[in-house]
Amino acid sequence: MIGTVGTLRLSLRSKIVGPFVLIVALVGIIGTAAVTAQVTSEAVAEFNGSLLRASLLANDHLSLVEAARLTTLRAAAATTGVPEATTAHDTAALQRLLVPVVGNAAVPSLLLHVLDRQGSEVSVLGPDGPAAGLLSSDEYVSEPAVAAVLAGRSDAQGDKYVFLRTDAAGTTVYWTGPIRGMTGQVVGVALLGEPLSAIAGGIRSSGTDHISFYGPNGEVLQSSLSSTGPLPAATRGMVQPDRPVRFSQSAGGQPYMNLVSDWTMRKTRLGYLAVALNTAQLQAGLDQLRLFLLILFAAGALITLVIGLMLAGAITRPVQRLVGAMRAVAAGDLAHRAPPGPSDEIGYLGQVFNLMTTGLQEKTQALEDTYFAAIEALARAIDARDPYTYGHSARVAAISLQIADELGYPLEKREGLRRSALLHDIGKIGIADQILRKAGALNYLEEEQMRQHPVIGHQMLKDVPFLHSSLSGIRHHHERWDGTGYPDTLAAETIPLQVRILSVADVFDALTSDRPYRNAMSVAEAKELITHESGRQFDPAVVTAFRARTDTIVAILKQQRSTETTSGNFLPPSIEKGSAPGNFPPAFTGESSGPGNFPPPFMGESSGPGNFPPPFTGAGTVLGNSPPAFTGAGTVLGNSPPPSAGEGTVLGNSPPPFTGAGTVLGNSPPAFTGAGTVLGNSPPPPAGEGRVGADVVLKKAS
Repeated sequence: MIGTVGTLRLSLRSKIVGPFVLIVALVGIIGTAAVTAQVTSEAVAEFNGSLLRASLLANDHLSLVEAARLTTLRAAAATTGVPEATTAHDTAALQRLLVPVVGNAAVPSLLLHVLDRQGSEVSVLGPDGPAAGLLSSDEYVSEPAVAAVLAGRSDAQGDKYVFLRTDAAGTTVYWTGPIRGMTGQVVGVALLGEPLSAIAGGIRSSGTDHISFYGPNGEVLQSSLSSTGPLPAATRGMVQPDRPVRFSQSAGGQPYMNLVSDWTMRKTRLGYLAVALNTAQLQAGLDQLRLFLLILFAAGALITLVIGLMLAGAITRPVQRLVGAMRAVAAGDLAHRAPPGPSDEIGYLGQVFNLMTTGLQEKTQALEDTYFAAIEALARAIDARDPYTYGHSARVAAISLQIADELGYPLEKREGLRRSALLHDIGKIGIADQILRKAGALNYLEEEQMRQHPVIGHQMLKDVPFLHSSLSGIRHHHERWDGTGYPDTLAAETIPLQVRILSVADVFDALTSDRPYRNAMSVAEAKELITHESGRQFDPAVVTAFRARTDTIVAILKQQRSTETTSGNFLPPSIEKGSAPGNFPPAFTGESSGPGNFPPPFMGESSGPGNFPPPFTGAGTVLGNSPPAFTGAGTVLGNSPPPSAGEGTVLGNSPPPFTGAGTVLGNSPPAFTGAGTVLGNSPPPPAGEGRVGADVVLKKAS
């Protein structure tokens, strides 16, 4: 395993330029930083002091407002005749008695509400008389503060209360107190309300830039800043009566610093008060200072550094190029070469490095090719375990590349696609021969075993570095576009494009190839079936690309299958309708005919020419590594259990013969006819129902 290359602790250029930089740093950077920090600290401290003074002025203003409103409230409640007029609902008398009181407060927006003993509004008065357009109501009786006054309750602050009320017009601060009769009983309630906007305007007029009022839960009640958001819970949690909290915000494209404090009146927390000052001026001043110091530093450093850099560049530039090439090669880019260097020791070192890298690249490529060739040979051997799938992986690779070309699949990824196609069924090395070669539908356990071959293949190759780009096709080539595939039930775009291409190629070759349980489909039939499954089993875009390249794909497959036929290997299936003469798989006959490269028929004699698996003999002997033969006594030699009579087994010296007409004698399993029809007691397995692996995994077309 190649270890990682450590980083350079100190480069050659650094050793040359270092003394110059050290002088510049000591004289310029450290001094500049110290001056900047000192001036910045003083400027920020002055700004924070201004912010704190603004917050104190705002809170003092609120205290003065509260004292003035309580004075007006007491004067209104204590005015002679007000209790009697309230009890009698004498609005004229109330107007005559209380308008002067409200007018003395000199606040145009101030309103005095008079409620009777039941909490119903009797009169609403402003500085200039009755408030126009306001009707009597009992909307205030639901307020806890008003209810407390009507009940005659008092707290540590007395019998006066304060509360907020928000409506469509905005938020208003109300001070409330009782109107008592001659005997001291409560005969009514006086409410003195002032809009929060008026209070905020008064605070700003005292010298504060901007002010914001927040409710107990952080909601904005009033703000002179645009785009003011709620006060975060974390900020509210840090605010204490004696400890305000700072936070920054932007409004109207300007930066502001806020100082938020507790907003309390008569020991009742109404919410939070924040004052804001524009920090643009502070920031501008600091930026100008930093710019000035930077220019001063740059002027002194420039001359020093230019000399050092010129000297270092002439020495280190060729070395840096060589180091860069070494890092690229160490990272795995064996095609990278060092640029030509000067005619000295550094240039000679670069030439030697390039020669070494070329040799390393050639040996690495040869090693990868050998390794892949060995794996590919293993995959071809697995295909050859079943004469019906011989050459399947190579054909799938050819089809995949044609589809990829139509889709514009990146060139640098096509080798990974090709290798993925060649090795996609390598996991079948872990599947038993009797399952791979079974001439009929698989049972549940066999199907579950067959479904493991993508995982087996992935586990085999996952630790091979140069095959990492091909692993997705090996593991997922049986996934479906609709998410019902296996092993990971991926769906749609979560299936890699490499896999979606490979799936269509795999299915097309399987459909146009003969299988033990069915004959090959024609190109038109296979094309129609794949189109039918677009959007269900296959990516519609890949299907479209496949249809566009069908003619080219068919030509390539014919050439490949012709090559396979003439090479002496197992007879490849035909891609034309059914099985063409000369390319059809051998019929299961009662005779001992099996010339050429056909797989051997089931014969009563022990003949098995060529590379065919041995026939089932009448004497019960097994040739080579063949599966055990059925003996005349009904027993099986080797590790296989004997067949049971009456369950498809014919007693005698041979397994049940398959007739030339495809008829099975006795209760034997059904024979496959030349038309792909199963005679006897078993129906033919539909595509996708009981067959997996190299075959198509298609649900029965609905």
